[in-house]
Amino acid sequence: MLWLCISLPQLPLEALQDEAPGTAVVVTYCKGNSRWVICSNPVAQRANIQAPMNYTLALALQPQLTALNRSPRAEQTALQRLAGWAYQFSSTVILGLAPDEPHQAHLACLWLEIGASLTLFGGFRQFMTRLETQLQQLRYTYQLGVGPTLEGAALLARAGIRLAIHTPHALFTRIRALPIGKLALEPRIGSQLHITGVRTIGALLELPRAALARRFEPAVSHFLDRLMGTAADVRPAFQLPKRYSACQEFEFEIVGSEALLFPLRRMLHEFAGYLRARDTAVQNFTLTLGHRTPGHRQRQNQCQATVTNLSVGMAAPERHPERFLTLVRERLERTELPAGTISLTLSADRFASPSALQTDLLNRTQQQTEEFSHTLDRLVARLGADNVHGLRPRADHRPEMSWASTSVTARPASSITPAAWPERPLWLLPEPRPLQRSVPPDVTSAPERIEAGWWDGTDVQRDYYIVRTSQGPDLWVYQDLRDQHWYLHGFWS
Repeated sequence: MLWLCISLPQLPLEALQDEAPGTAVVVTYCKGNSRWVICSNPVAQRANIQAPMNYTLALALQPQLTALNRSPRAEQTALQRLAGWAYQFSSTVILGLAPDEPHQAHLACLWLEIGASLTLFGGFRQFMTRLETQLQQLRYTYQLGVGPTLEGAALLARAGIRLAIHTPHALFTRIRALPIGKLALEPRIGSQLHITGVRTIGALLELPRAALARRFEPAVSHFLDRLMGTAADVRPAFQLPKRYSACQEFEFEIVGSEALLFPLRRMLHEFAGYLRARDTAVQNFTLTLGHRTPGHRQRQNQCQATVTNLSVGMAAPERHPERFLTLVRERLERTELPAGTISLTLSADRFASPSALQTDLLNRTQQQTEEFSHTLDRLVARLGADNVHGLRPRADHRPEMSWASTSVTARPASSITPAAWPERPLWLLPEPRPLQRSVPPDVTSAPERIEAGWWDGTDVQRDYYIVRTSQGPDLWVYQDLRDQHWYLHGFWS
């Protein structure tokens, strides 16, 4: 087996805040009476604020520093969303755990078994290019490692080694000179090994396992066995949920719809990855914005605070994240939020086949159909579903009753074989108008008789004709057989 590890060293920060351009931000935790920095963004790093650092010292270096409290729950939720996204690249995804120990928070990661996927994606290089292209759209800071074991791939990722290593022997050769600080061991064990003179991974691997277990604890020996593949790593595989639901909580209120687009972009790309993993699409999904009420203080209940629900519908099943974002942006611009947003939840439970599985290379019909559907979706998002309608046929011979209004996002009815109808005009008047003529019109077609409506009390008896005019469009007129009067009902453009 060949494992790809996606290591996320900045996850404690990126699980709480997507972007903060120009602002120095750190994630902290409290230990006793002290507060420590465990993660910092690039702006803070340029001010020499690095983890681990006392928060008081960090404030002295950057007085305008913004501090966020670490949330292992938010980190684990972000890992779960990312695992659903990663399922499109592999049928075996191993979900890592957000470490409880703050000093190990940078070790968060997940794994993909890629040996069975390389042929499907056209080889290793094409696979990595496609994965990184989509991973960059999520705007996570990541490092990749490829190795024969889970712990081996994770070690290569943390060490920044971008080579694909296929065998345990090649893995040993590549990592033997690395410092033991790169291993995912508890800091106290690493310190003890350093004191005893064990400074490199190669030196540690050469020690007898039994002696290591007696000197430290059995977990160290088991870890090294999993690292080199001499012991099985029995972590459970991630199971793709049948219903999609992703929630992201924020440390501070987000005010304004424009600021919400940063976290929404990531969530929608993750959602699109989930849809590709299931080889499906959606025609409707729900976005729920949580708001803090005056008496709301408990952060763990943010997703259950006062909410604003936005239902986003599409004319055809879709899974393009940029189109999702365009529709959500239109909806947000028309929605007045009652307060700042403290959480976002995206959910969907009804899926359908994508509208375009293949595109005809000889014409642009499919592309034009998709563009038209997307234009309809934007109109609905901007004007509201009550102001944009589609048309559907009705089984009625009366022209004014042969159609009905329907939602543009409704599924089309099953195809019906068209009957041999006479020629019909495109434009009908809202109400037939009496013809102001002293003599009957000069008709140029045989009559078409329509008698219907007796079942609903609006019985009609009409003979329809086409009237050719020397100037202007042709007219569609009828004679009411009950009073012999002539009426104009439609015209051709």
